[in-house]
Amino acid sequence: MANETLSLRVSVIIPVRDGRAYIDEAIASVLSQSFQDVEIVVINDGSTDGDYDALCATDPRIRVLHLAGNGVSTARNLGMQVARGELIAFLDADDVWFPGKLAAQVRYMEAHPEVGVVFGGFLKWEADPGGAFAPAASLMTDCSSLDRAEASRSGWLYTRLLMGLLVGMNTAMVRRSVVQAIGGFNVSMRQAEDYDFWLKASRIAEMHALDGPVALYRIHKASAMHRLAPGNALTTLLHAARLRWGLRGPNGDSVSEAAFERRLAQIHFDHGYAHFWDGSRSVARHSFYRAMRARYRPWRSAAYVALCSLPDMVKRRLQ
Repeated sequence: MANETLSLRVSVIIPVRDGRAYIDEAIASVLSQSFQDVEIVVINDGSTDGDYDALCATDPRIRVLHLAGNGVSTARNLGMQVARGELIAFLDADDVWFPGKLAAQVRYMEAHPEVGVVFGGFLKWEADPGGAFAPAASLMTDCSSLDRAEASRSGWLYTRLLMGLLVGMNTAMVRRSVVQAIGGFNVSMRQAEDYDFWLKASRIAEMHALDGPVALYRIHKASAMHRLAPGNALTTLLHAARLRWGLRGPNGDSVSEAAFERRLAQIHFDHGYAHFWDGSRSVARHSFYRAMRARYRPWRSAAYVALCSLPDMVKRRLQ
C-alpha cells in the first residue's frame, strides 16, 4: 500500500475494460453522493473504446491509471496501492450506487469499529427485449438512512461464506487495515477472485450487511454471471479454503463435513446445468457425474449425464 499520509475518508476503485458506454453513469453515482470526502481511482485495463483520461476533466477528485489488459484483480490491486483513503469502496464501471450509500456505510463504520467490511444488497438491472436499460433513478431509493445490520448476513461470516452467502463487490466498503492484512486480490485467479477476497477478509474481521439494497448490478453479456469456463472455479476455491482454514470460523462457528460436501455437489450440478444449455456437453457430463456420485439430486443428475450423450438434434427438441 502507498506510504503517503492518509488525507481522505473514502477511495473508490473502478476497474474498467471497454466500458466507456457505462462508466460516466457509474462515476456520476459517486459524485452525486451526499458524502463528498472521496477520490475516484479509475484503472483503465487495456480499453480500446475511448479516451479515459478525459474523465479527469469531470472532477478534480478523479484519477485515471492505465494497464495493458492485466485483469481485474491486478487493476483493483493497483487502485488500492495508490488509494489515499482510510476506507476503500469498489464499483464496477457498468454498475451504479444508490444515493446515500457512502453516507450510510461511513456512519456505520464509525459506530462499529470492530467491523472491517460493510456491504449491502443489490438489485439486478436487466435490459428490456430491445437491449435498453430502465433509467437508474427509476429503480433506486435513497439509502442514507440505513443504519441496521441484517443479522443473518452479519458477524464472523467465514462459515456462511463457505455455504454460499453472497457479498456483492460493488456494495462493499473495506477498512484499509483489512486490505493491508489480506494483501490484495489473487492475480492468478480469473474467476471467483472476489469470493477468495471475502473469504480472507472473513478470517480477520467481522463483516456486516446493511439491511437494504445499495447498488444496481447491470446484467448484460459481459457480466460476470454470464462468463463460463470449463473449470469449476468455485469448487477449487472451496477445497483450497478447507485445506487452509478448515470448516470452523474464527468465532467457533463450524460447518459439518456432510453439509460442505453437499454444497460442493450443488455447485457441480449448477456448473453442469449452465454448460449443458451453453452446449458444452463434455464439461456438463463431468459436472453432473460429480453431483450424481455425491448423491445430489441423483436421479436428475443421472438423467442429465444420459442427456449429455444424446445427439444435438434430441437436445434441441428438448429446448
